[in-house]
Amino acid sequence: MAQGHAELAGDAGIITKTGVTFFNEIGLDVEGLLASPARKSARLLCRPCLDWSERRPHLAGVVGTALCSHCFEQGWIRRVDGTRAVTITPKGQRVFRETFGAEVG
Repeated sequence: MAQGHAELAGDAGIITKTGVTFFNEIGLDVEGLLASPARKSARLLCRPCLDWSERRPHLAGVVGTALCSHCFEQGWIRRVDGTRAVTITPKGQRVFRETFGAEVG
């Protein structure tokens, strides 16, 4: 949101043109997510969701799920054994800092 890639308000959100470009650059085809004939979900493309542990909103919906899966596939995050928690890998820390502009620790 800080870089203008998504706009979230209330219970809805949009991915901006710069967001579509950004997601394409990191290997996530947002337009393809909507155009996919296999997509039968009634889930919204994107929306805010309040994280129950952090008490901060995060990107949810089809794009949020795809981004999470992409982060696992790229090795940027990994599951903490025996929990639902994830940890950011050293590679992920670099990518999130350099590509997403986020400082994580």
